[in-house]
Amino acid sequence: MTKNNKRGYVDINIGGKTRTLHFSMNFWASFCDELGVSIEQIGELFQAGFSVSQLRALIYSGMLAYDSENGNPVDYNIYKVGMWLDDLPADEIVKVVNTMTQSKILGTSLDNELRQPEKKNNPNPATRK
Repeated sequence: MTKNNKRGYVDINIGGKTRTLHFSMNFWASFCDELGVSIEQIGELFQAGFSVSQLRALIYSGMLAYDSENGNPVDYNIYKVGMWLDDLPADEIVKVVNTMTQSKILGTSLDNELRQPEKKNNPNPATRK
């Protein structure tokens, strides 16, 4: 399997080393658990704005998914990740968010869901403006 952003993988330098995040079903399960939301609420969550708690959960859950899937030692917790975020450059955050939005959630592109909220509100395309 190719490790690239089209498959939900992204590498960032955080916590003193390069770490891989994987936006897989394991990520989504962990992310939803961390934030206490259901999978159906994800689109609404991001459309309402992006909080520090969401960013921290996003990075943590992505790292945890990759490391757990690959049997790597988990030498961090969500609070360490939060501390490391102080030193994470904005362009790295953008890279992570872009990779996450290009990943799929239950077979649906999150990027597509976030860009087209009117489809959810008006399922009949003939009556859309």
